Amino acid sequence: MTRQAAILPSIGNLARAAAALVLSVCAASAVATPDWDLMGLRLGMTEDEVTAAFKAYNPNGQINVYNSNYTYSDKVNSFRTPPFLSSMDLRVTTTVISTPLRVWFSGPDGDVRVIAIAREEINLPNPPTAAEFNQTVYDKYGEPTHRMSNGAPIWQEAGKPSCITTRNSYGESISLQEFPQVASGHKTMEQAVQMLEIWQQRPAEQAAPEDLGTCGAFMYYPPGRDAMRSFRAAIFDVGAIVDTHRRRMAWVSQLEADAIRARESQGQRPRL
Repeated sequence: MTRQAAILPSIGNLARAAAALVLSVCAASAVATPDWDLMGLRLGMTEDEVTAAFKAYNPNGQINVYNSNYTYSDKVNSFRTPPFLSSMDLRVTTTVISTPLRVWFSGPDGDVRVIAIAREEINLPNPPTAAEFNQTVYDKYGEPTHRMSNGAPIWQEAGKPSCITTRNSYGESISLQEFPQVASGHKTMEQAVQMLEIWQQRPAEQAAPEDLGTCGAFMYYPPGRDAMRSFRAAIFDVGAIVDTHRRRMAWVSQLEADAIRARESQGQRPRL
């Protein structure tokens, strides 16, 4: 198992303003637990449970643990937060090097649990037909609650608001926002939340809830196609992701405010 560090972008003015609204939030959010899994990985798992699931998938794979931190300033000096667990992935070498499984965690405070899961399979040696792929997926998860315009099945958590459903004059549609780009590694979870907040502020044609922290989880698979040699699927607990982002921003804002206060309390008057 390898551990790696990543420095997240410094907190910006907009993030500080948003964080100031949630400085009182200190308890970890309840992680949604729909009965879905991707190769044994479920929302709400701990680091140890993820490690066990990775080893069950491929005992010879390389498990990577990623710790992150943020930078902040007292307006003179720069600092970094203590590192915290942000994600894990499994790297496997077959005919090529691939990363079939990855998870993201809540935290650093509270009960740190999985809030998102991505699975990617490439170069399947004996690819299924479209019918075989679709039937296997539906046998495991049941009929999807929605389908994208290209036929991709979507499952949404019951009893919670949807943050991927858009309503306008043309009717209702599904938009996965930036989350597929997070699953592919082209976007960060922070960027996905920021885009979700922008979407929420658009005219009242869409169906965003007042509080994005109440959003439900969703899961998606691609539509089946013949000789399907690769595919990507993912599960995102949107409400827990939003809450995690808010708490991290509040944490950094508080550290920055404390650092500014400490420096200013020791300031020296200039000699005139």
